[in-house]
Amino acid sequence: MLRRLGSFALIVFAGLAWAQTPRRQLSAAQAQEFEAALQSNPNDRTARSALLDYYFINPRLDPAEAIPARRRHILWLIENTPADKLAGSPAATIDAAGHRLADPQGFRLASNAWRAQTARPGIDTAALVNAAYFFKLSDKGFTISLLERALTQEPANKEIGARLGDEYALAIMGVTMLNQNGFPLGADPSQTQSVLAKQAREALNTLRNPYVLAKAGYMLSFQGAILRGAGKLAFDTAPLAESTLQRAVGLAPGDPDVANYLEQHHAIQREIQAAAGARRAR
Repeated sequence: MLRRLGSFALIVFAGLAWAQTPRRQLSAAQAQEFEAALQSNPNDRTARSALLDYYFINPRLDPAEAIPARRRHILWLIENTPADKLAGSPAATIDAAGHRLADPQGFRLASNAWRAQTARPGIDTAALVNAAYFFKLSDKGFTISLLERALTQEPANKEIGARLGDEYALAIMGVTMLNQNGFPLGADPSQTQSVLAKQAREALNTLRNPYVLAKAGYMLSFQGAILRGAGKLAFDTAPLAESTLQRAVGLAPGDPDVANYLEQHHAIQREIQAAAGARRAR
């Protein structure tokens, strides 16, 4: 993969190395103390946050212990504090399959709990965003609908717009797995030809929210380059990224964030072209 991606791969893997710097982990004794604290005060956010990380990022912990503990804490968050940022964090996600912490039963229970929350009238925007994060790979169509609802409630919210752009890009590329830092690890070719993928492409041609477009264009460029370089994506996302980002800049010509996404896309393309030129010169 390094040979195929050339110098662009160095950027990607340097970013991975930085992003994956180990965080300080609890000891087993500290985890037990936090669990005891939650027994007397379930609203102890510090304890629950620490435990979520402990069960999520501790590679030495037996999955037989981590999985039911994660399920218990995540369900509590969804049912009691769905708008809390903890409920929308990577540590509060459950996958049905694919890795050592996969939990099909927990995924089903958490999915049902989130769907019940999002069906409530007057649900908080933050809860919609958190629910969308939970479903971002398993049900991209539902995620898009949740983020569209959230953006309707807060139309000027750049973060929600960016998340919706992310999801359009994931749908177009058929991404099936991300690591803990958001780097794509797999894609399903059949999803790239789905009705949802076609609808996402059409949305990028018709939407007038520059933040949705800017983030979608950037993710198509960045994640698309990673997937294509790894042989996991059959088409080049760069042309769609370019046209989407140009539309975003046209809609918000003075916005530095939007302009920065376009420049990052161009930097990625320069790296890819330089790597290709170096290979041809050998």
